[in-house]
Amino acid sequence: MMQKAQPTLVEVHQLFEHWRRTKKGRERIPAALWEAAVSLSGHLSADRIAKLLHLNHTAVRDRIRAYKQGDGAQDQAFIELALPASNEQAAAMHSAGTAEDCLIEIEKADGTKMKISCKGRCPDIIGLSKAFLGEA
Repeated sequence: MMQKAQPTLVEVHQLFEHWRRTKKGRERIPAALWEAAVSLSGHLSADRIAKLLHLNHTAVRDRIRAYKQGDGAQDQAFIELALPASNEQAAAMHSAGTAEDCLIEIEKADGTKMKISCKGRCPDIIGLSKAFLGEA
């Protein structure tokens, strides 16, 4: 499988300039452009990338940090939750909570994280996830 070549600074600069010329209003920078900018962090500092691409330094730094933290994501263990098929099953599972620790971690694509630690009954995972991700 061939890996996609990393874009050069000139290419990323051209992509940003094209987007700025064609965007409508105060449109947010698309994820693909952020990814291209962050990909330059292998050989440029966050400050240099921000200056050359006319971006907010803090936003660039935070995105680079989130990107680099994501590199170790394959080392983390994830489990799949079997969710109840009906509201009655959900209520039965909720009322049968144990005194064990419950840790819930949810991360958005932009790197924003929510962590909840509790003892006893676990909260409504689906509702929390939807609210945090803006899908409620």
